[in-house]
Amino acid sequence: MCWDLNGNALYHRRINVDRFLILELVINKMFTVIHKNILVLSTLLILLTIEAVFPYFGGWTSKVKHISQNAAIVIFNAVIINFLFVPLIVLSTNTPFGLFNQIKVSYALEIFLSILILDFVSYFMHVLYHKVPLMWRFHKMHHSDTAMDVTTAARFHIGEHVISLSVRALVYAIFAMKLEFILISESIFLVNVLLQHSNITLTEPIDRIYRIFFTSPNMHKVHHSNKEAETDSNYTSVFSFWDRLFRTYTIVKNPKKIIYGVKGLEKEQSFISMLMTPFKK
Repeated sequence: MCWDLNGNALYHRRINVDRFLILELVINKMFTVIHKNILVLSTLLILLTIEAVFPYFGGWTSKVKHISQNAAIVIFNAVIINFLFVPLIVLSTNTPFGLFNQIKVSYALEIFLSILILDFVSYFMHVLYHKVPLMWRFHKMHHSDTAMDVTTAARFHIGEHVISLSVRALVYAIFAMKLEFILISESIFLVNVLLQHSNITLTEPIDRIYRIFFTSPNMHKVHHSNKEAETDSNYTSVFSFWDRLFRTYTIVKNPKKIIYGVKGLEKEQSFISMLMTPFKK
């Protein structure tokens, strides 16, 4: 330990300050777009493999076709999103205004608050997608999958992406969220969303413990039921306490009895049919 002439511990104080600087450097280096994509793709491949070997719902005769149909939607969306919305996201995260530019909080606290705020926004928007008829027109394409697996996690209509990303960009600007914090939040969000949509089970004892804190596969299986009362529950994506707090939490004793999909849209599974879903009654 280093001391000044007055007996103050200079070296100790410097270490305490540097701790946050080191955290900042690690975050900036670790969470780039490339690293986030590697993490998400790795999770996707691992879950696809587990699904193939230990499927929760077996007997799918067209697994490859199902994956290719969902993949077509994902690729289509990715092209449009990267072309139209990446500039908007970059702009919204580089505003001189916003809450986190006006108040001083620790680096770690700002990360935590960013993750918490974005997860609540996700919960709130998800509720709106089910309750507002116009928004449900777009969101029901996601629910129309009759054979939910890990690829269903990315099966969203481009119209829904436009709405969601526009709202999120506004939130980024209002709070002046740092891009690296958004990438951390997205990484946590996407990994858990892939898990909860996957055609696997954690076993009920493990799932029960997991859903105390996070949205579990058995929670989200209920959300994808073709029964409206079950579909209108379990909206959260990461932290399960949002559903408990707002009384939208539901669990069923036997998830094996759940039938996926939206009644009337069971046959609308082709690329064109999915894109046309919002315009069908």
